[in-house]
Amino acid sequence: MADLESLLEYNQIVNQMFNSEVQGFQFYNAYALKKEFSVRRSYAEWDAGHNELTLRKFVCSREGFREAKHMKREDKQRRPRNITRVGCRAKFVMAPQRNMGQWYVKDFIDDHNHPLVPEDLSCLLHSHRRISDEQKADILEMEIKHRDTDFFFRSMTDEQGHLVGLFWCDTQYLLDYAAFGDVVVFDSTYKTNRYNLPLVPFVGVNHHKHTVLFLCGIISHENKNSYEWLLRTFSDANIQKHPISVITDGDLAMQTAIRIVLPNSSQRLCGWHIEQNLVRNVHNDNLKEAFRVFMYDCCSIKEIDRKWLAFLAENEVPRDSWLYQMYEVRKIWCAAYHVGKCYLGLRSNQRSDSMNARLQMQLDGKMTMLEIVEHYETCLSRVRKNEADDDIEALQTEPFTAPDASILEIDAKKRFTPNVFVLVQFSIKAGSKCHLLEVLDGDDTEEYIVGRKDKGDIMIYVKCEFNEEGNPKGISCSCRKLESLGTPCSHIFFVLGHRGERKLPDCCVLERWTMGGKSAFPPIRKSTMYEYSATLLRYRDQCNISRAASFSASRSTEAYELLRGALQEAAMTQPTADCDDIRDVLDPMHVPGRGAPKKKLKSSTATASKSKTKCSLCKVAGHNRRKCPTRDEIFQCSS
Repeated sequence: MADLESLLEYNQIVNQMFNSEVQGFQFYNAYALKKEFSVRRSYAEWDAGHNELTLRKFVCSREGFREAKHMKREDKQRRPRNITRVGCRAKFVMAPQRNMGQWYVKDFIDDHNHPLVPEDLSCLLHSHRRISDEQKADILEMEIKHRDTDFFFRSMTDEQGHLVGLFWCDTQYLLDYAAFGDVVVFDSTYKTNRYNLPLVPFVGVNHHKHTVLFLCGIISHENKNSYEWLLRTFSDANIQKHPISVITDGDLAMQTAIRIVLPNSSQRLCGWHIEQNLVRNVHNDNLKEAFRVFMYDCCSIKEIDRKWLAFLAENEVPRDSWLYQMYEVRKIWCAAYHVGKCYLGLRSNQRSDSMNARLQMQLDGKMTMLEIVEHYETCLSRVRKNEADDDIEALQTEPFTAPDASILEIDAKKRFTPNVFVLVQFSIKAGSKCHLLEVLDGDDTEEYIVGRKDKGDIMIYVKCEFNEEGNPKGISCSCRKLESLGTPCSHIFFVLGHRGERKLPDCCVLERWTMGGKSAFPPIRKSTMYEYSATLLRYRDQCNISRAASFSASRSTEAYELLRGALQEAAMTQPTADCDDIRDVLDPMHVPGRGAPKKKLKSSTATASKSKTKCSLCKVAGHNRRKCPTRDEIFQCSS
């Protein structure tokens, strides 16, 4: 049946007639949008006088190959662009009929040698990034037609009914968290709104190594109870799925709430905040460098405890100092305690800070809760648009590799997303610095002892497990990079190359770093992220009707007066609300910020009165001698 449908479609296309070459291109481009690929203009033939076209060829945008001279250039100063052309044979050739003024299809091939993009991303392909005037008009009138059934919303009020907590997430939030919620980063340092309430975004990393937003909350007080309510609501929204690891700032209330609500999640303090506190509390440069060893040294726990005791004794650290406080909480920030734990390479909450930086644009302290939520959703739509652009680039391009690239490197570029492949490629090249020291054979395992030429006498142990066919089914390395970053280390690539493996084992390719990371969670891309109540839906519907009626009535005075009177009469009535989705919630109370209060600026009047000068000629305040009104008279009298 599929072959019959394809044959009928082929016959329908080759029998098409067009009035112009432009019309033919529009037809093929519309066909490409339906089939989910992009097209471009290619070869053209002209008559002898070069006045009229005699043949026009349109091809798939991935037709052809990059020229060999660009593949083998040795004077490259920056990383080459991704490969976009893979030799696709799909084409659509047109030619004009003599004396008929029409174009016919001369050749048509619909055979692609590359994956086609998903339907929801085809509009982002290069030849489809345009809209007609009719579509522009439709966009202006576009409204929400259905409710987001999975939209999650919860608020908390105090005894007087004032809002003290707000939490919301739409379906796409939940899908993103289900796919990439293994590591969550958040802090509550952002407070640009009228009520000084902290805005707490829950942020992670998607399959392109870019920031993804899971959900957001607003709380009134930065205390244990507020954070505990926020985290419990976060767990309820995601069906009690807890992250593997959490990165936060040094807020003690937040740390306590995480231990209560997320007891099985690894918690790590933000490295950037530690560095800031180090500069603020320690003024000895040698002491700073000695302290930084604990932030980055990945030795054993026993060894790091020994180093800590030596550090405290050598520097005579008092118990009431900041250094000793950091020693007491060393388990949530020292690198040695987090070796092998999944943090995907994150050390700080810079992802949350970058999101806050985006939110900071066009914000001011006079914004209400509604205004800041609307602005927040606008920023979120940009983040999701960037992810869609990354998806289309990953589907339509391939990372550049040298002509002499290894088989493992070529396999890796096909499996990882381009941004992740850059990191993997670094490990592949670093594998050339490794050398084999010894191989220990077991029943179904082999253990390789690997050294690095640039690491001295350090020995790394790589253990491989095999199935009945002798293929690797599990691999681990004592450096634990695979567990912590989710990408193979240079030692693993060296062992796989030594064994002559032609493809990466599945255990070395974490699905969250591939384009299949969201295959089980298809994105829901829409023009707005808001959830409307029944009342607001009726309001929007009435607005649409009233706009149309107002436009028609404005053409005559009689109709204008009639509609104006009807609207005024309707505005005077106060119908009884029949909605159960409305409840009275009072405005939040203004919350004073923590820490020292800001210094009050002197009033402009006081400054002005103090800065008034006296004229040296007439002795009157408010002007100088150059602007004195009696200047001419005084100088005339003196002369």
